[in-house]
Amino acid sequence: MKKILVIFVFLGLYFGVNSNMNAQSCDILYFCVKYDGGEKDCSDRFYAGSLTVMAKLANEIYYEKVYVQLDKYEPRTGEFKYYDDYEFTTDPDMTYIFFPGINFKDRGFYRVFLLNPNKETITSALIEII
Repeated sequence: MKKILVIFVFLGLYFGVNSNMNAQSCDILYFCVKYDGGEKDCSDRFYAGSLTVMAKLANEIYYEKVYVQLDKYEPRTGEFKYYDDYEFTTDPDMTYIFFPGINFKDRGFYRVFLLNPNKETITSALIEII
């Protein structure tokens, strides 16, 4: 019985150490104050105003037109409700994209979506505006 337990522990450690996991093996949406050849002041908490939404995708975006949609959390109902959206043109082969001029004018929590032309979610993230 001890030998079987030792074998399972060894196999668990072996496969756990050799598994290929990358933090950026999926699509990621994040935020910064601005992008001019590099990201400036990335965070998930900002003061109200205009921000840049960044997308780091695992594969090419494929679409020439995408949307960034904002849904704002309503504490009274406990739900996110549509707030605003922005349309952008992209190159289909892009994997690293910035979307400037997204205006978060009201304080609160927002769910931000990157949507394809059919308004289906590519990726999303949360942000707090203080």
